[in-house]
Amino acid sequence: MAANLGWIQTAFCEGTYFFTTSGWAKMVKRGISSAELEEAICRDAPEIIEDYPDDSRGPACLVLGWPDLLRPLHVVVGYGTSQEVPVEVITTYEPEPPEWYNPRVRGIL
Repeated sequence: MAANLGWIQTAFCEGTYFFTTSGWAKMVKRGISSAELEEAICRDAPEIIEDYPDDSRGPACLVLGWPDLLRPLHVVVGYGTSQEVPVEVITTYEPEPPEWYNPRVRGIL
């Protein structure tokens, strides 16, 4: 089953999402706030740029959002096969070279 952006947005906008232990730690270490994370997913038009439905840890996807007009954020989100399964933040970061050519396209390593 493919990721459902509507379910993900609802969880973020209603504050019903969770963090993995490492997801919270990485976000804090990178200086990203939960408010910025929620803005990135709830405002304008976030995009699922990669989907990992067969990940060994469970289905996940990479969401690109913009908490403001200048700063892109990537959020790797675990999702379930129904809206009843909690949405969880696996990691979040600002996409940067050389790993990312631009916020939507992976760079050449």
